[in-house]
Amino acid sequence: MEVDGKTLGGGTVEETDICVIGAGPAGLVVARGLAERGRDVLVLESGARENEPAVQALNDGDVMGDAYAGLRETRHRALGGTTALWNTPIGKDVGAKYAPLGDIDFEQRPTVEHSGWPITFAELAPWYVRAQGICGIGPFEYEGSAWGRCVDTSGPVLATRIYQFGSRRALVDPLLSDLGRATNVRLCSNATLVGLEVDASGRRATGAVVVSPGVPAWTVRAQQYVVAGGAVENARVLLLAAGAGLRVSISWLGRGFMEHPRDRALILRPRSKDFHQAAAFYDQHQAADGTMIVGRFAVRDEAIRDGTLPNASATLLARAHPSVARVRAVANRIGALALVDRWAPSGGHGWSRQRDLERVFDGFTILLNLEQTPSPENRVVLGERRDTHGVPVPELRWRWHTADHARLTRLRDVVARELAELGRIEIAADAIPDPNAHHHAGTTRMHADEARGVVDAHCRVHGVENVFVAGASVFPTAGFVNPVLTIVALAARLADHLHDR
Repeated sequence: MEVDGKTLGGGTVEETDICVIGAGPAGLVVARGLAERGRDVLVLESGARENEPAVQALNDGDVMGDAYAGLRETRHRALGGTTALWNTPIGKDVGAKYAPLGDIDFEQRPTVEHSGWPITFAELAPWYVRAQGICGIGPFEYEGSAWGRCVDTSGPVLATRIYQFGSRRALVDPLLSDLGRATNVRLCSNATLVGLEVDASGRRATGAVVVSPGVPAWTVRAQQYVVAGGAVENARVLLLAAGAGLRVSISWLGRGFMEHPRDRALILRPRSKDFHQAAAFYDQHQAADGTMIVGRFAVRDEAIRDGTLPNASATLLARAHPSVARVRAVANRIGALALVDRWAPSGGHGWSRQRDLERVFDGFTILLNLEQTPSPENRVVLGERRDTHGVPVPELRWRWHTADHARLTRLRDVVARELAELGRIEIAADAIPDPNAHHHAGTTRMHADEARGVVDAHCRVHGVENVFVAGASVFPTAGFVNPVLTIVALAARLADHLHDR
């Protein structure tokens, strides 16, 4: 059932089997998986269903290093978490592009420092299959040849695969509905965690201290705690807990922050007037089974393994012709943008359905979604400033390193060469990728050795008996894909593990 945290205030102590901190996809999937097995679960969510400015202000933080959108802009506190920020159009809904990590992402690559997971793709595969259903998308199949006619690039590096599209509602609504009906779940909104209490040994968390608007702080006592607040907040919670005596391994705590930079340096000028029909597979479209997909050019594992290229994927986004862009700018100023959308589209997906492609579009941006390799220098620490609850705000120290950019430069050349048969490729060699995919990962990385990670293969914090972490913060490497499918798969796996314990 849903509960307003303000009704639980007044210094009360709430008891439960498992306390889940955060109601984004990771926390909701863990909570439902445990609730279905009869466990008593209490979920803490700082926000509620509606967007409240005072709550979002708690996402404030500082950024040092390269230009970045900021911690407030890239996070969201609400039931459903940062899915509220998703902006990929899917019919009349918004959602995200889905794909799993690949085999190569789980491997230790000798030339990529700090790579390698303590689990394999094959071990996670059963939960990936389950995650497809939880996310409300199609079958667990991402090879392009299984979905339709593809372009044969005849090159050794690129292969055709697909993204699946899924709406926010398909993922979040069933989870919230099931937890709202469950009698063994308390889904608490307006409940902000401000710290974990720790026993004298430092090996067990004994309480979660919570604040709700207008009432005194209250406490949750649980047998086990799952921290599921996102990569920035997960690091912050454990850094605060370490200061309170929790014996968490701190050598990597907060380190290894990763994003998914997006590069737009390549432009394709097609040779054929019929390109938009021949290459329609690479535009967003509905497959025969009803799944919404888009074809993409992926880098083969063999080309990544030696470390000279990053893992990456290329999609084709139409570029509005300059004259169309001018018309749209005028229409926007007078509030008539909706009237020109049909005959003067802005670009992006949907180009294969446009009748007069050459008049409306000025070629295609080859959008590269990129892997960023883990670096201990990219990290989250506790800042000097404090939020309205007196808790230190997070400080992100982030850079796009020279080695990553060198891999990107080589990738641009390879993609341009292998797609040259489609048309003329232009390269803006001095372009810098945009880091603002809002895909935070890596700050509580998974590793079998506590000197090289924060959690073990089952997401338990090293050295601590009853604190677990869910979400992309446990990723040792993050590939290039939107992390939500892997987040959901790992959360389902964690729920199974916690029940078995």
